[in-house]
Amino acid sequence: MTGSVTRAREAGLELARMLAALVWVAATSALVIAALGALPGWIAGEGSAVRHAATVQEAERRLGAMLMLPGYFPQRLAWPPSEIRLAGGRRGSAAITVVDRSGAPAVQILQSTAEGAEIAAPLLADRNVLRVQRTTVGSYPATLSAVLVAGQPWQELAWEQRGRTVLLRTRGDLDELYHMAHSTHPGGGR
Repeated sequence: MTGSVTRAREAGLELARMLAALVWVAATSALVIAALGALPGWIAGEGSAVRHAATVQEAERRLGAMLMLPGYFPQRLAWPPSEIRLAGGRRGSAAITVVDRSGAPAVQILQSTAEGAEIAAPLLADRNVLRVQRTTVGSYPATLSAVLVAGQPWQELAWEQRGRTVLLRTRGDLDELYHMAHSTHPGGGR
């Protein structure tokens, strides 16, 4: 009987060792995968709060939501966007920069993708509000602001549409900004 108990004890210890090895291998694998996933952003110099997407479709896939885009884009703008930044993870926020035909940033589209959520703070960094006035975009209450972004002057129109915060910035004409805002909806003009 003593031999049976000893064998059972040895089998139990062997099982415990195998389970410990399995847990160790799984944990080590998870850490290696996480490190490899962070490597491209680290190499590109991105902070942990803001990530870049190559296309609007990639941004929508990563955010898990369709982005609100203007259906109207003036001829002076070059589509596709020159830069798409994301913050806040799934159902987070996006900032899309569109340049003019000379390559200078001309329009920025910032938005939250979750109802009732504000635009993620890292996307609004380096923004100094100079003046604010109330206005409307269609039937939605809005604000029109003069702001400095990284020391450069912009006009900014912000409102809430379908429960989501949307903000359009331009360095151009205000009539053009309002026209773009009125045409903004999920999927835009795509």
